Amino acid sequence: MKYIEKPNLPQGKVSLAAISEEAGESTEKLNSLGIKTIKIPEYSKLPKPVCSHADIQMLHTGRKNIFCYEHLFSGEFDKKFDFINIPEEAGSKYPDDVRLNCAIIGNKIICNPKTVSRAILEYAEIHGLTIINVNQGYSRCSICVVNENAIITDDKSIFTAAGNFFNDTQFISKGSIELNGYGYGFIGGCCGKIHKNKIAFNGAIESHKDYKIIIDCLERNNVECIELSRNKLCDIGGIIPLCEEV
Repeated sequence: MKYIEKPNLPQGKVSLAAISEEAGESTEKLNSLGIKTIKIPEYSKLPKPVCSHADIQMLHTGRKNIFCYEHLFSGEFDKKFDFINIPEEAGSKYPDDVRLNCAIIGNKIICNPKTVSRAILEYAEIHGLTIINVNQGYSRCSICVVNENAIITDDKSIFTAAGNFFNDTQFISKGSIELNGYGYGFIGGCCGKIHKNKIAFNGAIESHKDYKIIIDCLERNNVECIELSRNKLCDIGGIIPLCEEV
């Protein structure tokens, strides 16, 4: 087992991933596929519907390095990863719930600089990451990472901005993904890469009204769709790949 070098971009089969402790059936399915999971616990300072979501509580920047809130420093993460605590406090209202919600893809980071932690912006500057400035504070939630040069998003500001930096940027509509407590969930929150050429979805892809568009995008990028359940797609805070097989 080795740590994934580039966040969200495994080069082989994923062997360890972070996922909400509320993911249930999807966690069991991942385990049956040989993928160990670290379950992200509820954090009472965050809004109840998303308080255990991995894409709200942590940002993997590659290898052993993770930005997160201090409560994750122990438990299942203990001794496996190196943590960087952000200076901002988590909160139950926007933007205090999205300080870690951004997507690092290759040498780029998609985020709203007004809402993401200043520690992450400093990290991006130090490491020479190109900042793709968007209006969406829930940036990571809104992005399905297909590969280093392709994404699927249900946010217009991300679609517009990312089109200048990626070879394939696919826009889909909102409203087909469930998220308890909210009117709808996001595409990034219901999926995650489990192999260089596979993306796992928390639910049946056909339950999305734009599923043909999603499948077409995956196929033209040689990526396979894996369903973790046959329920309707549901936002669980994403599946964050951390380690892969050697």
